[in-house]
Formats: sequence, structure tokens, C-alpha cells
Amino acid sequence: MNHQLLSSLWVATVSMGIFPALIQATPAATSAENPANMTVRRSLQLVAQGRQPIYLQVPQAQIQELRSLGMRIAMPINVPSGMKLTAISGRSDPRFGRSYVLVYRFGSKCFAVEGVSGGIGSIPVGTAGSFKVQNAAMGKGAIELQKPGGKAPLLIGQWMSRGPFYRVVGANYPVDGIGSELSNCQDLSTKEAVAVSESLRFLDLEPATMAKLPPNTLQALDPESGRAPVVGYPKNQELTQFKRNLQSGAYGKGLQLTATDRSQRQAFQATVAKSNPTIAKFIGAWSTGDRVYYVYPSKVKSRVCVVTNSGNNGKLEFSNGTAISRELRYQDNGMYWVDQADVLASRDKGTGTLYPIFPASSAPSNSALADFDYGFRNAECSTQIPGMVGAAQ
Repeated sequence: MNHQLLSSLWVATVSMGIFPALIQATPAATSAENPANMTVRRSLQLVAQGRQPIYLQVPQAQIQELRSLGMRIAMPINVPSGMKLTAISGRSDPRFGRSYVLVYRFGSKCFAVEGVSGGIGSIPVGTAGSFKVQNAAMGKGAIELQKPGGKAPLLIGQWMSRGPFYRVVGANYPVDGIGSELSNCQDLSTKEAVAVSESLRFLDLEPATMAKLPPNTLQALDPESGRAPVVGYPKNQELTQFKRNLQSGAYGKGLQLTATDRSQRQAFQATVAKSNPTIAKFIGAWSTGDRVYYVYPSKVKSRVCVVTNSGNNGKLEFSNGTAISRELRYQDNGMYWVDQADVLASRDKGTGTLYPIFPASSAPSNSALADFDYGFRNAECSTQIPGMVGAAQ
């Protein structure tokens, strides 16, 4: 598609029936349809069906700022009418890695999109309401609304994705680097905030992609396009890039185990390896920041039990898993051994991109595992892992 044609297709979009115009998402034409005859309505239908790439109109100076942030960037393809990107702030923490904030304002309203590599904590459930978010690229989330008089911001999103992590935040959110951009303004409605959260999409800032686009244009990755996400153990090129990102600190450093915790973990895994070597390297607690995975050994060769703590509500989930060579599979998820004792890799369900899982030292109590007694017994799994009082060495 040439630049003149792309420019002629800018669309004033209507999102979820509440936004009269947004960041001008532009669907590319299929070869079977004449772009000159495509209506705005038909263009939006194609995007909704996940059949088209999505283009965003952003000033070139801001594009350069986004590309300089040094991490995977997500931004909304839908924002309330009139709102514009007014500030971009990037930061780097020696422990948790890079992060950024994008501020949007119009009139008396404002909000921001925040992305961080790590170091996230749990977000309290809203005292004035909790509103579900389902993002096609990042999974489930929520907008939490606090009653007036509480600590700012009163409107804040739960973290989404598997790392890096992303959310929408409201007015008066205190963060370095954006000055007063989020002060003296009002929050979006919860309906608007949910719609913005659900429209967050990852940008394709690769040089090869950018070279094909006209000025002031970005391309967002459509998680529902015909391109299926990559699955299975990483190829050499993926693994090399993943290790480079680890070394550069792009993912942060995760939780740092104490010498005692590391020693206990290694001793426990060595004991498991004597009878079930395929699973040994996966045994223990692992964390992405918003989730913790507890992997328990089984007497059955290559089998494990996996208990997941999703973080937001503390609810535990149980599943069986199988270790095959350098890969642990459970449900439709996978963990990959990358030849480093203090990190595993996994894939984002929407894009297939690798992200790290770091070791943790916590473990649920036996009473917390009581609901899964049948699952543990049926899979012949132990309820002991490193980090538990009395765990076998």
C-alpha cells in the first residue's frame, strides 16, 4: 500500500458505542476489495473481525520518543473524542528495569497508560466498584474505583499481560517525569476507562516495519489477526534475543533469592533429579510479578502438579503438567528451560513473545492446598517444595 492511499483511509472510529472519534485507527485494504469504495462502517467491521492491521496517527516527534523508551510499548487504539497524547516519560530502575507513562488530556479530563518491566504489587479492589476488563492482547484485568477521600488516584487499573505489565491510571497519579500533566483534571468514566484498557495494543516499532510506513504513522499489532502466535520451545534466534534482553536488564531482575533460599532450592531439586530428572529443574516457586507458579514433583516420570496464584484475588488454581526435555507443559501454557538456574521463559498467549519467570521463595501452606487434595493424590504429587517449613532436602 502506498503512502497516499494509506493517508486517504484514516478513519474516525466509533468504539463500543461511546467514542465519536479516537486515535484514527486505519485498516489496510484487502486485495479483494477496492479501497476507494470502502466505507468507514465496512472498515471498522474488518478491524473488528481481526482481518486488518491497525495504523495510528502520531506526530513524528512522539514516535521518536516512543522508540527511545527501550521496552515493548502498548498504547490505546481508542481514546475518548478529542483526547491527545500530551506527555511521554520513560524511566529506568536498576532493580526493576525500564518503565514508561503516556499521558492523554482534553479539556478537564485526563488519564495515563503505564508500562513497567517488573516490580509491580497488588492493587486494592475498588471501594466504589470493580469493573472487568478483557483485553485481546493482554488478557483479563479490571478498573478499580475508590470512593472520594481515598488515596489518589481514585481510578486505577489492575496490571495486565505477563511481563512487561500495563494498566490505565486516572487523575492525580503521582509519577516522576510528567510534571503536572495528571493534576488539575478529572477521571474518565469507568465505562471509558474500561474501553481504553481493552483497546491497549502493542506497537510494532521494528525498523523494517517503520521503514514501510508514511511519516506520523505507527502500526499496532492485532492479536486477533490471521497470524497465529508462536508456540513451543524457542528457536535459536528467539533464545538469543531473550538472553540479550535479560543481560541488558530490559525485563528487570525479578526477586533476588537469599543465599540460604538458593541453596535450599538447589538441594531440593538435586534430590528430585535422582528419581525424576526431567522435572527437577522446574520444581519450586516461580514468579512473573503478578502471578506465582508453584511446581510440585510427582513420583510419576515427567509429571508435575502446578498451582497458580493469580495475585489480584489470591485465588489458587490447580493443574497437572508434563515435562518433556526442556519444556514444561500444563493446560495451554508452557515454561522453557533456558540453561540458567534463576530464570525460565514463557510465551505471551496473544503474541507468542517470550517473557521471563523468576524464582521465588514463597509456598502455599498445606491447609491452602487442601482443596486440591484429590488432584495431588491422583497425580502422585508431593505437597512439598523449597520454601516450605519442613521441606525435605
